[in-house]
Amino acid sequence: MSSDVFRALLADNDADREKFISREVLRHGVMRQIVCERSGKVLDVRTAVMVTTVKGDSRSAYVLDGPAWDEVEPALRAKAAELGMEVEVIDGRTL
Repeated sequence: MSSDVFRALLADNDADREKFISREVLRHGVMRQIVCERSGKVLDVRTAVMVTTVKGDSRSAYVLDGPAWDEVEPALRAKAAELGMEVEVIDGRTL
């Protein structure tokens, strides 16, 4: 069991629990993908961003490095809104 999962189990409040769980989800995505789809850079949990688009029961997740996310965020959010999708973001730079 990773230390973040353990910390989530022992967290005193929902905000801390959510932070630890988000970091573990992001870590899993980084380990599966290894490199940013946009920049080709090796991903690091501390600077990676997991973006999940949601429409109904359909979910698609992408992991980008922080600068790549910053570059595409406005266009991606606009396109997702146009298509009626929600966008969920876990930004390792803020965890």
